[in-house]
Amino acid sequence: MSVQGVAQFRKAIKIYDKTKTVNEADLKTILTTGALAPSSNGLEPVKVIIKNQKLKEQAALKCFMPGNQQKVKDAPVLALLLGANGDYLTSDEFLTNLLGRIFTEETLKTNVNGMSNYLKSYPSPDMFAYEQAHIVASFMTLQAADLKIGSSIMGEITRIETNYFFSEHQIVDQTKWHLALGMLFGYYDDKVTGTSFPRLRIAEAEFVTIF
Repeated sequence: MSVQGVAQFRKAIKIYDKTKTVNEADLKTILTTGALAPSSNGLEPVKVIIKNQKLKEQAALKCFMPGNQQKVKDAPVLALLLGANGDYLTSDEFLTNLLGRIFTEETLKTNVNGMSNYLKSYPSPDMFAYEQAHIVASFMTLQAADLKIGSSIMGEITRIETNYFFSEHQIVDQTKWHLALGMLFGYYDDKVTGTSFPRLRIAEAEFVTIF
């Protein structure tokens, strides 16, 4: 499909067909496309963790609001998009690792210091990671749509319960990473009432203003 065709196909799914799985090849394609998403200054402050079925059911209850829990249980794939914590994002450790792919020696030190100061100028450094997570999510949903796979993006995270869940299962170093977004992938049947909402968009003339 064309990019516009994919965008027209894609919609937020509320009810997934839990009897149909997403094959490994298609899932790898979705994840690879997410990794190719643009990243401001090449920092890539987002990681993706895929949950197996047993942990997925627990994650549904621990990480997401009640309105999303059932579809998390039913969808064959749950992806947790992690964002770098502000303190880690602005640290020499993180920035040297990422910027070291581009710069060396004194130039690297200068750029690490400058980037750290730039990120600290954000109202909240965590905001930078959230912005980047949404870009990654948009690429993954469009790739899924191209494969005729449904998707959902969930930002309603229960922070305290998520922290307990991550600690209990030793899923991630919470001094460095936090859950920014949840994503679901799977197949669906539009004949089932409530599967998705009608796609409503404002007119292009209202969306675009040319000065």
